[in-house]
Amino acid sequence: MTITKVDESFYELTGRRISNISQLKLFSILRDHDSTHFMNIWRTFSLNNYITTDVTFYDSYEVGDDMWWDNISYDIYGTPHLWWIVALMNNVVNPFEELEEGTNIKILREEYLYVLFKDIERLSDLGT
Repeated sequence: MTITKVDESFYELTGRRISNISQLKLFSILRDHDSTHFMNIWRTFSLNNYITTDVTFYDSYEVGDDMWWDNISYDIYGTPHLWWIVALMNNVVNPFEELEEGTNIKILREEYLYVLFKDIERLSDLGT
């Protein structure tokens, strides 16, 4: 598969604006061989299956009108900087995709964030 970086802005491609404080602006938009735009920020990292399948670890959250991952992170965790956890919990490959109002998504409960951080720390230790 051939992947190329897109020079157009998110607004030019979709007609939608991303908040000026959104961290999504940090990522380049890519285009694959069939002209689908995407950004796979996760590379090869994925959550342990038990975190996304055991209801003990997550709550359901209904997406409101014109919400983005960072808005949801702020609502749940009090910071927009953990948006990637919300996206990761929901197997999102492309955080630029529009969230549909009324969709129910999984939110890792705040008291279990340490589970995710421990996994990441273990991966970091393996790489050194």
